[in-house]
This record gives sequence, structure tokens and C-alpha cells, in this order.
Amino acid sequence: MSVPFTTRVLTGVYFLALVQSVRAEEPKKAPEAPTAAQMQKAAERGLAFLEADAAKWRKEKQCATCHHGTMTIWAFAEARSRGYTVKDETFTDVVKWTKEKLKDIDKPRDTRPGYSMVNSPALYLSAMAQAVPKQYALSAEELKSIAGHLVRHQEKDGEWSWASAPAANRPPPFFESDEVATLLADIALALQVPADPKAKSEVRDAREKGQAWLAKAKPTDTTQALAFRLFRDVKIGKTAKELQPQIDVILQRQNKDGGWGQLKDAVSDAFATGQVVYFLNIAGVKADSKELQRGLAFLISTQKDDGSWPMTRRGHPSVTPSNFTWPIIYLGSSWATIALTHCAPK
Repeated sequence: MSVPFTTRVLTGVYFLALVQSVRAEEPKKAPEAPTAAQMQKAAERGLAFLEADAAKWRKEKQCATCHHGTMTIWAFAEARSRGYTVKDETFTDVVKWTKEKLKDIDKPRDTRPGYSMVNSPALYLSAMAQAVPKQYALSAEELKSIAGHLVRHQEKDGEWSWASAPAANRPPPFFESDEVATLLADIALALQVPADPKAKSEVRDAREKGQAWLAKAKPTDTTQALAFRLFRDVKIGKTAKELQPQIDVILQRQNKDGGWGQLKDAVSDAFATGQVVYFLNIAGVKADSKELQRGLAFLISTQKDDGSWPMTRRGHPSVTPSNFTWPIIYLGSSWATIALTHCAPK
């Protein structure tokens, strides 16, 4: 019996679509190891994008956000510390603009629902101060003020929370989970713990409560949480031998294209890959190791002509993310640029 022409056409189309779908899911081959010059060029293009895009956001939105603001400082501070050129006036202006978000940091905790949550820029900026010792953005007095804010905004069970809204209503990856917020607070407070273990300290007490909460809480198993746990353990002084199991877990999540995804087995992107490469390098994994070279090559090969990186919004399980991609593109581009500048100093 002959098959109708339309059926043959539709079958052919279906088969072609199926083949294309399978091919799309096939892992791409990792690009070859990059040269220092390639990494530096990509870093400079990333910095140029961040500067221009932050200026555009500032002009159009009139606010210093957690992405255009906080991450700009982190990227610029890291770049300056590694020998890249960021003009003093540009850096100073961005710091002043972003610090608008810290203006009420010394006030008592506001108990009204929706107003009582921890200050997000405070968490990230103080963690940045730990990652970039020569950051020159926050003074010792400002870091002390942030520590006081964190102590006042710790929840009774020991955690720090992004918002009083359910986790499903907080868009990842920036507001991913209270686990990430608590890890950042633990990292931030480390600077303010007295050297004398017998000295009375609200900061030490808060850290211990937070660490107890982290020990009991079920890990979210996101790549970001793994990266920040590793960074936290670096900062509390764990040895290379103690850090190795965590490093191994992160390395096992590397995709065949050289990058990392925000979730296990997820598609690689600049956000997750930048974070992982950066914190692995801080933890002692050498930039010329096979794994980091593949990660850096992924970042270079996926950078767009304007210096940014492509990113796709994701939501929590069963939540459809919005199509507003500007923040996630900036966040992903920030982490990619930070990783490149850290691993390829000028």
C-alpha cells in the first residue's frame, strides 16, 4: 500500500526534527586551551561591556541594583588587583553609586513584613572584600557596619534570608536560596571575628549559629552553593587535603564543552562557569590545570561581539521565569569577567 505524499512529507519533517533535536543535545567538543593573550583580551572586552552596560542601566533605571552595581564593583576591584586598567574616576563613581544601597545599614532592624530582610549588596560586597584583599571599595569601618547589620538581621534559627516571600518567588540564581545567603553572611562575618577565641563576640556567636544551621539544612546542590561552600571553607582555613573532596565534586560536574551549568547536568553558561573557575582557582586549583583551561576556553568561545555572554533565565521547579534577561546577562558576564581577570593577570 502506498503512503500518501503528505504523510511522507510530515514523516520526513518529523524525522529531520528528531535528528536535529538529538544533535542539539549532543555535547559540544571543548575548545582548545586558550593563550594568556586570548584570556586577557576576553577579560578586557568583558570589562568594557560591564562599564558601558552599567552606565546605560544607571541612566535608564536610576538605581544601583545587586547586578548593575554590586557585581560591577566586584569585577572592577578584581580587575584592578590583577593589573587591568579601570580608571580611578570610573571605579570611584561606581562605588559611590552602589553604596547608596548601604545608606541605612546602621539602623535597627525594621520589623515590618517585607522590610526586615538582610541587605543583599551588603552580603555580596563584604564577600567581595574577602575575595579581593586589595579591593579599596569598602573601608574597615564600613565592613564593621555591615557585620553589625548582619548580626541584627540573622533569623532565630541561625539562617539569613533573602526575603519573607516563599523561595519559589525569589528568582534564581542571585536570590537562589537562603543557603546561599547564609553562606555569604558566614563569609562576610569572618573578617570581624576577634583573634582571641576567649573574647566575647556577637559576630562569632552569629557565625556559629549560622554554621550550625548550614550543617543541619539540606544542601540545595546547585553549582553556586557548592562554589560558595568551597570559598567559605577556604576562608575559615581548611587545608588543601580537607578541600579536595569539595573540589572533586565540583570538577565532576564539568560538562563536555568545558563549562558548568547552574544545576547538575544543566547546560553550561557564563554564570556558573565563571563562579566555578574563580573559586576553584582561589581554592588552589591552578589556572593552567586541564579543568580550568577547559572552563576558560568555554568562556572565551562563548563571548559575544559586544563583550557580554549569552544567558537564559531559569526559575525554581514548576516556576516559569520571566523574559527579562538584562539582569542575568549582566550577572553572567560579571562572573565570566571576574574569572578571566583572576586567572589571567596582566
